Amino acid sequence: MNNVYLNDLSALAPEIALTVTALAALIFDLVVKGRDSARVGWLSLGGLAATAWFLFGQWGESPRTVYGMVSIDQFGNFFKLFTTAALSVVILFVMHDKRERKHGVGEYYFLLLGAAVGIFFMVSTNNLLLLVLGFELLSLSSYSLAGFHKGDRKSAEAAMKYVIFGGLSTGVMLYGISLLYGLTGTIDLGRMAASDNLVAQIGTSPVPLGVALVLILAGFAYKVSIAPFHFWAPDVYEGAPTPVTTFLAVGSKAAGFGALLRFLGAMFLKPGVADSVHAYGGRIGLLLALLAAITMTLGNLAALRQPSLKRLLAYSSIAHAGYVMIGIACMTPAGFEAALYYLAAYYFMNLGAFGFLLYFEGVTGSDTIESLNGLGFRAPLISIVMVAFLVSLTGLPPTVGFYGKWLLFVEGFRSDLGWLVVVAAINSVISLFYYFRVAKALFLSEASEREAAPAPLLTGFVALLGVATVVFGIYIAPLKIWADRSLDVLRAASGS
Repeated sequence: MNNVYLNDLSALAPEIALTVTALAALIFDLVVKGRDSARVGWLSLGGLAATAWFLFGQWGESPRTVYGMVSIDQFGNFFKLFTTAALSVVILFVMHDKRERKHGVGEYYFLLLGAAVGIFFMVSTNNLLLLVLGFELLSLSSYSLAGFHKGDRKSAEAAMKYVIFGGLSTGVMLYGISLLYGLTGTIDLGRMAASDNLVAQIGTSPVPLGVALVLILAGFAYKVSIAPFHFWAPDVYEGAPTPVTTFLAVGSKAAGFGALLRFLGAMFLKPGVADSVHAYGGRIGLLLALLAAITMTLGNLAALRQPSLKRLLAYSSIAHAGYVMIGIACMTPAGFEAALYYLAAYYFMNLGAFGFLLYFEGVTGSDTIESLNGLGFRAPLISIVMVAFLVSLTGLPPTVGFYGKWLLFVEGFRSDLGWLVVVAAINSVISLFYYFRVAKALFLSEASEREAAPAPLLTGFVALLGVATVVFGIYIAPLKIWADRSLDVLRAASGS
């Protein structure tokens, strides 16, 4: 029995390494003289490297469940590696943020690592109770990070709005889960999908099930900022420190999509699922398609009028959530694969855009687009790379964003969602206008006399992300293979 327990415990090595790193960062910051946060940052990066090592060690393993709650599979591994990579970049951003204090902020790293622990459990469980616990750990850490600058009015306002919306959405989600439990008698998604109670409920009165699912989906919609649960995002993104905004826009959003994909896949794409349950999943897909259309349209139209680059990227992230939803709304493994690919593409282009923002905030002390006027000639490398990110965010070749949208559009047509693809194409054209406002400010405005202080490490790292954005747009195989292999559970679920 002890051997079985220890073998199962070894499967949680990445989570254990991440937890130990978080605690070590907090203690190290408290006991080391001077409280130099740079040393805590390097410690955190070392812990993330160890976590990634354990995750790569689990690559290729057959799916299994440990302790009856945690699923060890390539799907969860995809989002854990995504989170580890995103968090490493965010920590590098913290260490190079000229506007951030360099002493006494070790709690910054502890909260970021704590949020990652929550993500790890969120994306790798079929147990709704553990999903909610991971969801809450991520949320509580995010609330604290958003309000980390306690003396800053915008930061305090961001944290307050985040807490209010987050508490409301969690309550709504928990109520939906309680209804689902009452209808099926279990909180395990695998057993729930195979439950005779679920089939009987759909056959007799599908309305209670519909109410439960809508409430649960509302909780997910809040986390990934899907309309009409997106209201918190622009104000929180603007008020939070830029590295935190980066984490919320990339890591936290991807985690929400990971949990949503697992929930829908386990509920409606499981082997042997009844035809009535599968058909009901089609209805859910139509609802998601409508939300996708509203979300991308609202995000792009709102971004047109934003003077702040930070708020512009916030509305951009809302629009991109709508694009990802195209793949999810297909309710097919191929659609889910397209969504995974687009999330991987989003990693490069969005992290790079926020790295650019971080650099120029240090130069100008402002996040307005107007403050960038003429600075493209003062910092040509990072500015040219930013144009590559803008091209990718728009969805133009030869970037990774183009192929990501192409996959989503193809799967949308195959799933009879041609109308949604047309809406997404129109929105991509709209996005061109506000993305290239940034390029216009950099290179087509009167040259600035302000000198851009060199930041070789940050510039070099952002340039590396820019190269990846173009290279993976031309050589698509690595990301596509990774997305394909990460659908091990869902592919088996579809019987393919």
